[in-house]
Amino acid sequence: MKHLVRKLLSLKRPGLVALGVVFIAACATVGTTVTSREWVSRAIPQSQGIVKEVGGKRIQERYPFGGFGTANFEKWPTFAADSPAYPPPRKGEMPAGIKGDPKKGNALMRGTCTACHLIPDATVWPAGNVGPDLRTIGDRGIPDSFLYQVIYDPRVLYGADSPMAPFGASGMWNDQQIMDVVAYLQTLKGKPAGVPLKVTDDKQWNPFTRDVVKPEYGDPLDMTANPVLAIADNVAVPLWSKAGPKGQSCAGCHGAVGKPDAQRPLGVIASMVGAGARYPKWIAQHSRMMSVEDFLAVHSPETTGHAMPSQGELNLTMSILVRSQSNGMPYQLDLNDANVAAAAKRGEALFQRKVGQRGQACADCHTARGGGNKFLGGRFLADVEKDAMVNHPYWRTAWQRPIDIRIRFQWCMTPLLTNMLPGDAPEYADLETFLIAKQTRRGDKVLVPRLSH
Repeated sequence: MKHLVRKLLSLKRPGLVALGVVFIAACATVGTTVTSREWVSRAIPQSQGIVKEVGGKRIQERYPFGGFGTANFEKWPTFAADSPAYPPPRKGEMPAGIKGDPKKGNALMRGTCTACHLIPDATVWPAGNVGPDLRTIGDRGIPDSFLYQVIYDPRVLYGADSPMAPFGASGMWNDQQIMDVVAYLQTLKGKPAGVPLKVTDDKQWNPFTRDVVKPEYGDPLDMTANPVLAIADNVAVPLWSKAGPKGQSCAGCHGAVGKPDAQRPLGVIASMVGAGARYPKWIAQHSRMMSVEDFLAVHSPETTGHAMPSQGELNLTMSILVRSQSNGMPYQLDLNDANVAAAAKRGEALFQRKVGQRGQACADCHTARGGGNKFLGGRFLADVEKDAMVNHPYWRTAWQRPIDIRIRFQWCMTPLLTNMLPGDAPEYADLETFLIAKQTRRGDKVLVPRLSH
């Protein structure tokens, strides 16, 4: 397989012309998972993001949640290190002779824009406020041509780091659709001018007055409150002491699972206390950063013979058992290690990287210049500079299952209309390193497993 990867990476692939620039196809082959840094994925099949042809159509296999099915966006930039950059800003020319339909514009905005922008429509729920309040934009005397350019490609006006997607330049909307939205925006006027029309008495409808509620589901380390603790107790704890096909168990090298305490409800493993707080780590044998989950996927088969593919139940629950040994301890990445520092730097570049047809980045949601500490729809977004974005794996109530941060990375990719990388891709490990490096500097403490709505 490694020889196949090297061969594929050496091939010159035909360019795909889009937006006036040449795109190089993403590194995904029929029935094969490939990343640019020669890593053969050990993830479960749903996590590998395999691109293949089915019935004459190329698809990417995904998890059965998230609502994007098998949509394939391989023509657009991804997080893979050899993926092309997003095309530069492009000026648009408002078409002559096309009249916009405000009703159709409202429908387009309701389906796409109201996660970021507030409009005077009480049927929109939940609206967000990542972008400007548009309820009285029609009062501002803004020319249609200016609004057209904002929608076509806002980067021309606001700079290349604009959080808004270039709907026209990317081909997501055509001229008629953009003109429909422009026509609708020009109808949004206050009474009196500049004073938004009252459409509801519910302050929770308006993201600028909505309460910021971070729901508590009880103590996340209470077996009766957190479903994933019971799963881990039934799966990972017995597996720890069970000999695998190679005649060895985890306990044989690392000691038995002892009695639980307040921070470690699954039991205390003395040799593992503090270990999870030091990951991701540079693993010289594999020449890459590895999270606990990445390491388990290769270490367990090598030592015990137990298969433990990344993002699978055994991997997730064993990671919870291992990581929970560090609960209450600050993250302790070795930031003086040159390999760790280099990975954090690569991860920061990925955090800022525009990907997918939408041409958006992690930074567009999770920084003060983007959506940090604002509502994206009904979700209150974390700010990378202030909030602990990585305490995982955790129980995600909305999906009724445990997930790790890599599944979250993968899920975030799909709304950006970009292909996800395998959950154990080196690039995701670098991004995770960047995030936990920030948490290390702040002294953020480990809490595993969390509860999330």
